[in-house]
Amino acid sequence: MRIFIALCFPEMIKKRIFKQIEDISQEYLGNYTTYDNLHLTLHYIGEIDNSLLNKVITEVRRIDFKEIEIIVTGIGSFKNSESKRLLHLEVKKSQELINLHKRLMIALKKAGVKIDSEDFTPHITLGRKVEIPIEQVKNLQIENLIFGVKKISVMESARVGKDLVYSELA
Repeated sequence: MRIFIALCFPEMIKKRIFKQIEDISQEYLGNYTTYDNLHLTLHYIGEIDNSLLNKVITEVRRIDFKEIEIIVTGIGSFKNSESKRLLHLEVKKSQELINLHKRLMIALKKAGVKIDSEDFTPHITLGRKVEIPIEQVKNLQIENLIFGVKKISVMESARVGKDLVYSELA
């Protein structure tokens, strides 16, 4: 199974973010994130077996974690291809978010996860393969969002038919 570690959002925040996705998708073609899949990835692990999954869950639960503040500062993009972009909400890389990511990396290594990269660019994916010129991305606006997240989630990423479905495992 494919696993990643994420911060999931309160329903009120998901509704506000999804409204932004609906507005953008009216204007630009792309593969947009579904309401239920909205999250901030702390680390993508990839394919693991059940034995390693159990160790990951145990170590993630041991992370000292209280509420963390997430600050959305704008809309940005990463290049998917020459004409398509991964559109995302930019998240301020606060010291508490950096520290949480470091504690997570230690926990995952302790669980036996092979870490290829500890790079961390906090963002919330709005859509993949969005057909939007970079100049237009700069014109997209979103109100600044500040909200708290109270837990870390171990998530599974699975294909159900044509749909990508994220499920919280722990």
